[in-house]
Amino acid sequence: MSTPLDSPAPLHEPHLLKFRLRQMFFVVTLLSLLCAIISLTDGPWPWMIVLCAVMIAAHVLGNLIGTRLRDTSGEVIRWRSADPRQSPDGPRATSPADLASLPLPPETNLANFGRLVRGMKWFLLGGLVLGFGLGGTVLALTIGHRIGWAGWVVGTISGAVLGIWLAFLAVSFTTIARDAWRQAHGREV
Repeated sequence: MSTPLDSPAPLHEPHLLKFRLRQMFFVVTLLSLLCAIISLTDGPWPWMIVLCAVMIAAHVLGNLIGTRLRDTSGEVIRWRSADPRQSPDGPRATSPADLASLPLPPETNLANFGRLVRGMKWFLLGGLVLGFGLGGTVLALTIGHRIGWAGWVVGTISGAVLGIWLAFLAVSFTTIARDAWRQAHGREV
């Protein structure tokens, strides 16, 4: 007696995009409504509607395909193993024995770059002062007559925070780029 898993009939390729007539009518109805909405609008709105519809459709289609692949994964594996022309569906990873025999390059200091730059607190303090002064000055010169002192204080503090953030980014980027440049040219950091 044969079980459903070991049927004597040849296995057929699993269909991942099966749908019923009801689902097709639903999609056609949605497309008709979308076209009606697009024809009723003008300006940039038709483009916005099409863009949103395409993003939603891509999301739904991706989830549909992923769910179907997950649900039929056993069936796909059985089908691929039953056909000798198909390649095995195993992971393509290097075995630990082969990995140990590979000549790997030496690890760079960028792999574990976690140290702070010497004097980082002074760079951050400079960013704070520059952001505070520049932010407060720009606010006072541009829209100072329309905001009160509370708005000016909040804007100035925001400028100081942005100054600290930009100083941190600039110093970190230049330090990592400098270390990478030195290591690429064979000089130790």
